[in-house]
Amino acid sequence: MFRMNINIDENPSPRRGYRAGAIMIALTAAACLAALLFRTPIRSRYWAWQVIEARGVAERAAPLTCLCNAGDASRWGTEVLLTHPDGEIRQFGVLVLQHVRTDRSRRRLLQMLKDPNAGVREMAALGLALHGDESIIPELKRLYIEGDAASASAACLALERLATPNAVVVLRALANEPANVTHRAALVDALTTIGTVDCAAALLNLLCDCRPCDVPTRDERLLAQLAPLAAESGLVGMPTSQPASVPAVRTIAELAAAALARITGLNPPLTCDLSEKQREDAARVWRDWITAQRETP
Repeated sequence: MFRMNINIDENPSPRRGYRAGAIMIALTAAACLAALLFRTPIRSRYWAWQVIEARGVAERAAPLTCLCNAGDASRWGTEVLLTHPDGEIRQFGVLVLQHVRTDRSRRRLLQMLKDPNAGVREMAALGLALHGDESIIPELKRLYIEGDAASASAACLALERLATPNAVVVLRALANEPANVTHRAALVDALTTIGTVDCAAALLNLLCDCRPCDVPTRDERLLAQLAPLAAESGLVGMPTSQPASVPAVRTIAELAAAALARITGLNPPLTCDLSEKQREDAARVWRDWITAQRETP
């Protein structure tokens, strides 16, 4: 039979007890310090949860305000909103980013331009414009050239909302870039809305593009959204049909011509079934207007 002798130290060393106590105090202090340092980021996750679980605008107002006021410290909670599967919730995350003027928030807004939800993309474009940082312009140009239709549309919208001379320069350059019809339609929308002489000059470059395009303009999309509301409320003078639901097949050249007519107030006929001379005559009318505007002091 084996005998096992176990020596139990009934009087542990005071030094050992002191060391264990010191470790516990240090850990507690570190935890308290971490809680103080990360107090707002941690609370931001709770605010994000409140936004997600809110049952209406009134309930969302307070946590959204807290996230916006917290600035970059709200990034943990904001990221919860930005990665939520519901597009409407992601829009609230973008709304917070609009109020946070940091490089990180601008990079995140650029990423949200690729979101599958149109509302998220439009809010991200507006946020980038509100930041007023022209350093994003090269990235917006790259997004237009390399991105899909949704990304290109969001990039054009961001440049349009920015509307600085440098943004217009890029839009003019994009008018010379080879692009598919959806990209070109988004470019026409942006140039039309800014509506400067330089934008009109850029549209001249698109008058030779006779590819068919059934993409509705932004105005047509807006009318389509308003039509059901008008029909339901019985508003007089408002459209009661949805013109953009089955848009007419036009060409990029005809979209550009309509945009030039809107900017200049001149409406010479230009359709792709006209002769080359007739189309050139129409282009000359707008070109002369552009020249006159630039020569006017």
